[in-house]
Amino acid sequence: MAQRTLLSYLSALSCLALASTACGVDDTQAGAIGTTAPTTAALAPPERIIPVDGDLAEIVFALGLGEQVVATDISATHPAAADALPEIGYQRALAAEPIVAFDPTIVLATDIAGPVETLDDLERLGVEVVMIPNESSSDGPGNKIRAVAAALGVDATGQALADTVDAEIAAASARVDDVTPSLKVGVLYVRGKNVQLLLGEGGGVDWMIEAAGAIDIADELGIVDNAPINAESLVAAAPDVLIIPERGLESVGGIDGLLELPGIAETPAGQTGRVVAYDDQYLLGNGPRTGQFLDQLITDLHGDI
Repeated sequence: MAQRTLLSYLSALSCLALASTACGVDDTQAGAIGTTAPTTAALAPPERIIPVDGDLAEIVFALGLGEQVVATDISATHPAAADALPEIGYQRALAAEPIVAFDPTIVLATDIAGPVETLDDLERLGVEVVMIPNESSSDGPGNKIRAVAAALGVDATGQALADTVDAEIAAASARVDDVTPSLKVGVLYVRGKNVQLLLGEGGGVDWMIEAAGAIDIADELGIVDNAPINAESLVAAAPDVLIIPERGLESVGGIDGLLELPGIAETPAGQTGRVVAYDDQYLLGNGPRTGQFLDQLITDLHGDI
């Protein structure tokens, strides 16, 4: 499959000029750009951007390039202008045709975008595909913002935004400097009866639980990324608080429906009704609002400390 790297805008234009010609297939493994991506600040930003991830769309808008976004995937719900744009499907189940129909200058994606065959198809058609790092750490949001800004040629704007987000995360984390972690938290990802997962290390929220002065039960259970909810293990882990995306909670019929899932009602969180739901993108995005989310999470877990 084609190697995905951060190309210059001029290279992207050259690729588009060759879009109608047949291209050979390269079997190299797809890669992800890092924080050492070449600077493109002297070049004009791409004119037709498709971020195939809600948090990437949010970053593009926060960088002031929202008017250049022509479509997003269905996970883009913030800001409202991104939510109102045409959709090209879901980032984990992409097809080339709906994307190419918007004649994009550049497509931004993270490592969860796929299938890889679709990304390869886009490159063979001359579309620049840039893979953005998606770290589950306190440095992740800032690094993601810098990478998007570098891909779009607005490095200085991205650095300023990333610095602000980094400072907000640090300020929120400082609120719990004197807190001894004792509150046990579990983060659920639920989509009706078919998808019922406990998010773990690398799942996007794990570092925030620690930064909020709490204990992630997924660490105790040895869960990496995510794992199906096991009722016996969940009850044994005894979470005091359960966190869940709002859409997931709605998909099971609210709190009452959630308590009907195996093991939930037997946990301390289920018995006390301490279930906290957040907007999906706000909770899982690791983007421009992450510092604000962490501050809200700390308040929800510990009160006004």
